[in-house]
Amino acid sequence: MPRTQPVYRRNLDDAPRPVAVMASSLAAGHAIPFHLHRRGQLLYAVSGVMRVETERAAWIVPPARALWLPPQWPHSVAMRSHVEMRTIYIDPATCETLAKQPVLAEISGLLRELILALLKEPAEYDETSRGGAVARLILDELARLSERPLDVPMPRDPRALRVARALLDDCRIDYDLDRWADEAGASRRTLARLFRSETGLGFAEWRARLRAIDGLARLSAGASVAETAAAVGYASPSAFSAMIHRTLGGPPRQLIRTA
Repeated sequence: MPRTQPVYRRNLDDAPRPVAVMASSLAAGHAIPFHLHRRGQLLYAVSGVMRVETERAAWIVPPARALWLPPQWPHSVAMRSHVEMRTIYIDPATCETLAKQPVLAEISGLLRELILALLKEPAEYDETSRGGAVARLILDELARLSERPLDVPMPRDPRALRVARALLDDCRIDYDLDRWADEAGASRRTLARLFRSETGLGFAEWRARLRAIDGLARLSAGASVAETAAAVGYASPSAFSAMIHRTLGGPPRQLIRTA
């Protein structure tokens, strides 16, 4: 089905300071429908894995990674496991020096500690005291985020989007393009054309990229290579590792260290 019109969620929109932090504990399977915030936000999972989808791409965000979303950027979030989330909300006027596009980034030890420190401060912290200093350091760290190219481009046509979302839910599904065309209500040729024109990838390439990124997220969360290979639809760890190398340009463990 096509995306619905995003609704505003006012999480900490009225916070008394430009930088605010919220902690939340979310169960596996919990989903936050397509929405947007007035503020920019950094979504950071202390533990657990979440999936974030925008109009153009999807990210599978494991522990020690975070996704920056600029103000008023429509997105949905789904918890793939129990997630302990920490979210930084930044007032739009304070976002001028921050990235203008979504950025998946590694959370440095310093930024992690700064987030925890700001959580201990009152909401209306004194901007000339410790709370203000912590907030300024958070902004400095956010301005240094460097992009990690681990997104999955998403189609916009409802037929192709139906296929993409089914595979985001379970990338082990091994239907061929004819079967997916039947599921989508389109011809094989139309579905192939939609994936190529709207994601820049052929269907097989797109599915391989999804499986590679899904696999890296599982490995980052502590799964073994054998467990991960089976979870994303590969019969052997060697076949899975070869696919990762072919799709993302390096072996799994190296990519986890550098991603």
